[in-house]
Amino acid sequence: MGARIEELRERHGLTQAHVSARLLEREPPVRLDHSQLSRIERGQRKRFSREPTLARAILECVNAEPAERDEILALLSSDSPRPGPRPALWRRNAGVLGPMKFEGFLALEPKAWRVRNYQPRVVQGLFQTRQYALHVIERMRPDLRPAEVRALVDIRLDRQRRSGETALRDFQALIDEDCLRRTFMDEAVLREQLERLIDESDQPRNTIRILPSVDSIGVHPGVAGGFVLMDFPEPARSVVWLENMVSSGYFDGELYTGRYDAVFTNLWDRALDTEATRVRLKEMIKEL
Repeated sequence: MGARIEELRERHGLTQAHVSARLLEREPPVRLDHSQLSRIERGQRKRFSREPTLARAILECVNAEPAERDEILALLSSDSPRPGPRPALWRRNAGVLGPMKFEGFLALEPKAWRVRNYQPRVVQGLFQTRQYALHVIERMRPDLRPAEVRALVDIRLDRQRRSGETALRDFQALIDEDCLRRTFMDEAVLREQLERLIDESDQPRNTIRILPSVDSIGVHPGVAGGFVLMDFPEPARSVVWLENMVSSGYFDGELYTGRYDAVFTNLWDRALDTEATRVRLKEMIKEL
């Protein structure tokens, strides 16, 4: 929201001081100096997403058109924390979730009606078994103590339990074939995980496709890394969530969502269809 406000202000040739002055001229007046507005534009006013009245006043003062105003205010419904207190499990493990900013993902995901997730290295979190999740988190996060690893596993399984009560109606999961043939994983763990994927593919909301190995289809845009596309009920409201080794976050401009939407569609079309995916999963189980 801050970036969009700054864009509108600069487009109309207004300084932050101009906007502060305009806010004071309103009825009732709003006191917001240029330094406070600067913090909003830089995303540093933590409670701004809970201040819709202030957001509307600023948008009026930067000459936002009605369509622009509605689009920007629609961000509030996805960015604002869910009503009521955070789940106790999140509060107890805030120290683990905080550095990766993963609590933001946990708050956004339940509000999305459609999620499209490409994973080149591991199975999607909503489908992971406990033992599989324990295996991958231990190896992906060697900086964590065993108790912290177990906490992240518990949070992942809690996500799975809660997902049936969310807005999610369409989950498209695209998985690299290579990650399902990991020889470094215990056979029993991998077998249980493959069986779980077959069970999940029976659920009406889930569509699972396997993307054949690079040896089969060649280098593709997905080698750049995994991503999650989330679509919300608000008109034209989508975000892409990206994660690296030290943090994570979402991007909602067309530059990002349009590009990742095109990449997902490209990979989805190259992947095995749902029936061929089930056949391949059963073949992998037999090979074990």
